Amino acid sequence: MRKLAFPIGILSLHGNVLIVLKPGGGSYDLMLIPKIEAQLINYKIYEEYTPTLNKLEFFQGVFLPFNNERQKMLMLCLFNMGIREFISILPQESKEELLCLLQQDLKE
Repeated sequence: MRKLAFPIGILSLHGNVLIVLKPGGGSYDLMLIPKIEAQLINYKIYEEYTPTLNKLEFFQGVFLPFNNERQKMLMLCLFNMGIREFISILPQESKEELLCLLQQDLKE
């Protein structure tokens, strides 16, 4: 069995979920890696990536404004639905803007 080498702070990789040590040690975070196709989630992933008490909220017009909850929820959805399905539901204008942003990001 080949041993995998991970950057400092990464404990292991389970499927497309990285287990990353939190600064200071003792605990860890899960990091989802969305792929082209949908991926199943388990309760631990669901619990880690949904807001406290599974309550959705907005404040001053911003959906899930606290503690990176919006980003975590989006990553959970992308992981579970797959990038292909996400792109399929976007309007054409959004697809063009996404393509432009990706091209700029890849140049950097």
